[in-house]
Amino acid sequence: MTRRLTAELERRTGYAGWSVIGAVSGLVLLGLAMIGLHWDVAWHVDLGRDKQVFTLPHVLILAALVGLMAVSLVTIAVATATQADVRLRFRRWRVPSSALLLLLFRAGGFVAFFLDELWHRAYGVDVTLLSPPHLGLLASGSLSAIALWLMLLEGRTEAGPTALGRALHVVTLASVLIALSTYQLEFDYGVPLFSLVLLPVLLVAASGLALIPARLAIGPGGAIAVAVTFLALRGPVTLLMGALGHTMPHLALYLPAALAVELVAWRAGTDRPVRFAVTCAGLIASLGLAGEWAWQVTVGHHHIAAGSWPLAATLVIAASLGGTLLGTALAGRDLPPVATVLAGLLLVVAVGMPTQRRVGSVDAVVSLDRLRGDALVTVELRPPTAARGADLFMVWAVQGDGRVRGSLREVEPGVYRSNRRVPVGGEWKTVVVLYRGTEVMAVPIALPADREIGASQVPAVSIREVAFGSVDATLLREAHDGPRWTAVLVYAGLAAVMAVWLGFLARAVASLRRDRTRWLSGRVDRSCAPAGGRRTESGLRRRRRRF
Repeated sequence: MTRRLTAELERRTGYAGWSVIGAVSGLVLLGLAMIGLHWDVAWHVDLGRDKQVFTLPHVLILAALVGLMAVSLVTIAVATATQADVRLRFRRWRVPSSALLLLLFRAGGFVAFFLDELWHRAYGVDVTLLSPPHLGLLASGSLSAIALWLMLLEGRTEAGPTALGRALHVVTLASVLIALSTYQLEFDYGVPLFSLVLLPVLLVAASGLALIPARLAIGPGGAIAVAVTFLALRGPVTLLMGALGHTMPHLALYLPAALAVELVAWRAGTDRPVRFAVTCAGLIASLGLAGEWAWQVTVGHHHIAAGSWPLAATLVIAASLGGTLLGTALAGRDLPPVATVLAGLLLVVAVGMPTQRRVGSVDAVVSLDRLRGDALVTVELRPPTAARGADLFMVWAVQGDGRVRGSLREVEPGVYRSNRRVPVGGEWKTVVVLYRGTEVMAVPIALPADREIGASQVPAVSIREVAFGSVDATLLREAHDGPRWTAVLVYAGLAAVMAVWLGFLARAVASLRRDRTRWLSGRVDRSCAPAGGRRTESGLRRRRRRF
């Protein structure tokens, strides 16, 4: 029965049956995890922290994570039952390296769950997506998507993929792009607790890490196909959040970056991996990001002021270069070790710098035209020019069964008024936020009492004079100080898990690279081959000189 099923799957897709079973079942579970994660973030934005552990979003996430571990074991069992031709063998067991990789990623995810519980016990039940343990959990999900893609590649047959197999390949890489985009969810839901400079860094990094392998592994049009599939899969989830009565998240396009990658491949080819990666990095950081930012401005989402662009541009270039080089390596292309190490360092620095938040010296006089229901907010800043060139200057009201945002417009020098009424009572947390580069600050307008954490009410008053402080002090009042050893243990644990993950990922990619045909699309790119020249994978003449 198992052999007949796997043989039929191989005939229909061009991939070994065990890899199709693992990849498809894994994709379904990742879809459940994506819905659960979006639902959980929307829940926290609209309603605050959870009243119980096993909420429905949490159940979906946990079921998917446990299921993915089961998928890795089932894949090994099917590969063994069908005597699959894989490199790793333990006695009678045939172990695909990608299945072992998925098992390690899921096991590390459970370690991150334990560290997350330890973190919350020490420092409070904060509701930020980007706490250190949460980053470990997100990394586990992102790497699991990559493991499913490698699983498909590992099961590639000599006949090559059929049309159905190529479609499955596109969907698998789109899931990688979706997983890498989860780091942007605070920005997507319109209430980021970090500098807006971080958003373009995350966008270009995800573009390089997912779209470069898409173009190299699928062939011409691969990057565009993956970007379109991303929209087809993420779009319904966005609509589902609205149907559930929650705030609808923003949706990145990635099409401009995909077009940039395709343009580079068409004009310059892909035979020289370092040149291809560097050129793609430049075009993603310029044309790709410009197109994405035009979309952001069109839908009234986020923007970065001119004063922050020198820092943002520097970090975007670094992140784009790091992402494209690592994406090229992930696609099985030979890169000098120094290039891979440099790419990793660039990515870490580019992502790490905007997470360092500061508070500037700014005071505000906040006045309301009414103290109940919805009110117009007027803010007088000292100094009056404090909001000139700000990346973000708004009124937010969250966790009162919804999310309301109001822009602040200057009505006279240094005095700003909200463009809409915002709720200032009940369970709503209403604040004024001011983001300038790496300065991330807020002042409270009205905050409810919270007996569980011993936080007193900040009532709405007609006039309040207050200094801007940390955004965490107003929106993350659940967080508190704790023993330093807990942070050391959590950071050390996450670092150890990441080291094991990346080490085994590099080993798996190197193992698959030995059989280079697994990485080829089976479609010849003839887009820029000289007339009469010998056709190669990238459509260029073969050259002896290589990077």
